[in-house]
Amino acid sequence: MSAAEQMGQEGAAASRAAGMQSEQPPTQRLPDVMQEILACNSESEGQEDLWSRTRLAADQVRQAEADAREADSNWANADLNHKALQAEYPERPAPRPRQWLIAAGTLMLDGVACYFAAETLGGSPAETFAWAGLFLALLGAGELTLDLYRETHRVLWRWTAFILGAFIVLLGLLRFWFLATVGTYGLVTAAIGASLFTLVTAGFVVIGYRALRVAETALTWMARRRAQACAKAAAQAHRRLSRLKALRDRLARAYLSRIRVRLIKTCTAAELPLMEHAVLAHLTGQELS
Repeated sequence: MSAAEQMGQEGAAASRAAGMQSEQPPTQRLPDVMQEILACNSESEGQEDLWSRTRLAADQVRQAEADAREADSNWANADLNHKALQAEYPERPAPRPRQWLIAAGTLMLDGVACYFAAETLGGSPAETFAWAGLFLALLGAGELTLDLYRETHRVLWRWTAFILGAFIVLLGLLRFWFLATVGTYGLVTAAIGASLFTLVTAGFVVIGYRALRVAETALTWMARRRAQACAKAAAQAHRRLSRLKALRDRLARAYLSRIRVRLIKTCTAAELPLMEHAVLAHLTGQELS
């Protein structure tokens, strides 16, 4: 016998075996229960309405499952995008709004020192507050500029740091002049007081700058906000899915309790569990084995 004939006989035998297997019914195949369901629905409008609402709930569950899968996918994608952007700036892990609030708070603490410096320029109280606000704005602009130029323009960063330091010293001189003019304890006391205010001002500026340095970038902040929003949407989708599943199961159990009365009369004790299983599969729209 040639190799080709042997292969042909083996293929024919395999085909016959496959045909025999296909003719055999699959194990634990669920029976058709539509005749029993139609008969049960024909007995009462309430039972038919209960069946309709159960099937509608099953359709809603399937849609909710698809929505939950989509929400989970969006959440996973947004989380990966956020982690990718965060990995680009590992030295900036802190939440942006919190760090900006810290920087703004430290800047506001310099308001007293800036007010004393503005008092030296004289004028009305409104003008003094205006000068103090201008000094605070310049200090804040210096902090933002230092943070902006730290990685992109090192030369401009050095010049900004120098100008900001000179401005802080200028504010100290204004405070010294104010204390020396209105004080009665001499120039030494005025110099000590002005120096302390200058050190405090410089310290708060450094703290504000360091707070901005560890704050996440604007793109990272937006990516984190999107990831949080997607996580919230996913949680809501799963809560809705749980509610719909509970409703579907409650309706399915109620309808099963009604059709069981008929199944007990038409089915044997051995057939009853499989018939109930098939009814549940029909009601919930699931492929149960």
